[in-house]
Amino acid sequence: MNIEDLFTSLSYGELNNLSMSADGSGSIEESKQPQILLYANEGLLRLYGRFVLKENDVLIEMVEHITNYHLKRKFAESAYDPEKVHYPYIKDLINEPFQEDVIKILAVYNSLGQSVPLNDNERIDSVFTPQATVLQVPRPINGATLSVMYQAKHPKLTLEDVEQEIELPDTLHGALTAFIASKVFSHMNTDVSTAKAAEHLAQFDAICADVEDRDLVQTSVATTNARFGKRGWV
Repeated sequence: MNIEDLFTSLSYGELNNLSMSADGSGSIEESKQPQILLYANEGLLRLYGRFVLKENDVLIEMVEHITNYHLKRKFAESAYDPEKVHYPYIKDLINEPFQEDVIKILAVYNSLGQSVPLNDNERIDSVFTPQATVLQVPRPINGATLSVMYQAKHPKLTLEDVEQEIELPDTLHGALTAFIASKVFSHMNTDVSTAKAAEHLAQFDAICADVEDRDLVQTSVATTNARFGKRGWV
């Protein structure tokens, strides 16, 4: 499903009786498309947060005096600006820039591919996640690298390319359109629309619960340990 398919699905489906869908003609009014994509991006964030639909990883080169490593693009080598950042500790590549798409850190590996304890107060070598996008290393080793595997966001949808693919399992398409419809109706501010919004949100939750109960979503395969060799660290 791409963005154009999403518009068509909403027009024929959840939004078919609204003027923005030209009363179910299969399209969304051009002036309303940015609003729909705003809601779609929010819905995708909800779904990618609820399910581990995408995993990614990033390399961190530790600095002796830095214990908190913020997974923000400004700390990446590909975006390095010496006037803003002293140490670009995210070791990405120009052709593979870090996208700042972290939802949650899932695991950490050292340069030997060994798992590093995460959030384990009983281990002296443990690292921690005080915030969703911060890796805390109490005892950093200067120049050593860590590979951080994380739950990643969906790429942002934009109107610049209506052929952009929406990376979502078929089983969750209905959840996304239901979420978008709930947002549309919730902003109409009438008793009828408020009830309709609640109905669509309940549908969103029901689809997600069914997918969880039946284990219909498989996460992507991570390639964490290969990153070190690929980028010349071993």
